Amino acid sequence: MTATPVSPRVDALVQRPQRHQVELGMFTLDNRVPADHSVREIEAVIAGLDLTMLEARIRANAEAGGRPAIDPRILLTLWVYGTTLGEVEASTIARHVQTDDIYRWICGGVSVGERKLADFRAKGAEVFDAMLTQVIVALMTEGLIDLHRTAQDGTRVRTWTGADSFRRQDTLETLLTAAKAHLEALQAQAHDGRRSKVARVAQERGARQRIERLERAVARVRTLAAELSEAERKDPKKAPRVSATDPEATRMKMSDGGFRPAFNVQFGTTADGQGAVVGVSVSDRGHDYGEMTPMLEQVEQRSGQRPDQTLVDGGYVQKEDIRRVEQGGTRVFAPLPKPKRVAAPGGKRDQERSVEERAFYERIQSTEGKAVYHQRGEVAELTNAHAKSRYGLVLLMLRGLKGALVMALLAALTKDVQVLVRARARAAQAQRTSIAAVAIAT
Repeated sequence: MTATPVSPRVDALVQRPQRHQVELGMFTLDNRVPADHSVREIEAVIAGLDLTMLEARIRANAEAGGRPAIDPRILLTLWVYGTTLGEVEASTIARHVQTDDIYRWICGGVSVGERKLADFRAKGAEVFDAMLTQVIVALMTEGLIDLHRTAQDGTRVRTWTGADSFRRQDTLETLLTAAKAHLEALQAQAHDGRRSKVARVAQERGARQRIERLERAVARVRTLAAELSEAERKDPKKAPRVSATDPEATRMKMSDGGFRPAFNVQFGTTADGQGAVVGVSVSDRGHDYGEMTPMLEQVEQRSGQRPDQTLVDGGYVQKEDIRRVEQGGTRVFAPLPKPKRVAAPGGKRDQERSVEERAFYERIQSTEGKAVYHQRGEVAELTNAHAKSRYGLVLLMLRGLKGALVMALLAALTKDVQVLVRARARAAQAQRTSIAAVAIAT
């Protein structure tokens, strides 16, 4: 999932943070941030990451000139630190940059605006994915996490889309025709002196974006219509609806029983007491069937190690999924499928099951298997709870599956940076304690 890094120009012009310049005659930015503040550890972790893929995008350099670019580490640190506080809006972080000493310390005198922050996040899928992998590798290299056992769970996250934006095929096609006519009208007024060039370009860009969204909506609603049976096509109530503003969003049943536009966000978490997120995915399906294998493959791709055990709830349990996962070398721990009919050993139903299925049923009915599965809730569900309550993953501010993935990756990256900071602190404390004990003994 990680893009191959490209070597940056060594003479790239970049604005670096300067935190030791005196302000107001006696204080520096560095003086204004306590020595033990968490932002220092967060910044230290990000400073140690390889941001070659971002630095390679910088066009300004000593030869060609141009305005120096903002150090990508500043932008990444702003988003990670802001996410630790549940901030999900670029405008809010941009205001903090002007008034809050912690955010000002991150910038180090470099001016960062809302548009730059928003663009950085919107285009950050590959960046956040690569950085998440680097943090996971750091945790493993330093022996701070154990991938022997992981847990997986999905959580449905509301999209920034109104329920009333869902339309049938004929309505979407009508809206698309009107949108194209609107763009043509704007282009016909290109020489209207009453509009500035900036306003004209902005209006035409917005019109093109609306056309693009409606084209995707029409394509999706046609696909859904083609999947209907002959009987369903005759029933007007069965006609599929797709959002005109976010064509990939799906109305899903939420935890409160209501149906709202959402995406299904999946997290894979280590069940070792650290709770590091080692896998992230997003789907437009309201169920979890078929999600186990892709998650385990992703974890293996990021870490080079396939988990020996995976803990999932009943929503993941299908015969084919169990067979595929167990054949890949990972043992599944999940509740008994419904109805909970136990096949007698050697009986007809037991003989119809594959070797992997029989091993699975035997495992989850054992005392040891039940004890292992009991860990799932406190691991996987806690990750989902933290994503929503701590990292702002309550409402998806970006559209589409890619936008949802960006926000999910940022939440996962933020959590893992904090896990790395805490784990390093505990390891350092343990080392100091050991050294002190040896000194006393000698």
